[in-house]
Amino acid sequence: MTNPDFLRGPWLAVLADQYGYVFSSFDVAREETDDAEEFRVSIVRGTAAPSEDDDTLRLPGTFQSGDQIFELDGLYLDGDGDTSTSAEARFAQAQAMATGLNAAGAA
Repeated sequence: MTNPDFLRGPWLAVLADQYGYVFSSFDVAREETDDAEEFRVSIVRGTAAPSEDDDTLRLPGTFQSGDQIFELDGLYLDGDGDTSTSAEARFAQAQAMATGLNAAGAA
């Protein structure tokens, strides 16, 4: 039997810049940044979830280790020429993983 706390959510897929500022969508990230900026994609919950900082969402600097289960950093919007590794593709994958975790936690 799985410990329900392992799956406790809600889990969130997050797209942020290298400083932890969170974008509400991939389209917003594309509008507000340039192609040279690096991004990170994370799956988080609880203490690792973004919080409001001067009317913007930002990832915390510290959190409980069990509250972040996935992170890729150094991503570019266009994948640096490889669309399979673009921030857009990785964010879509993280959203699917978070949905699966939330479904498993609700079961």
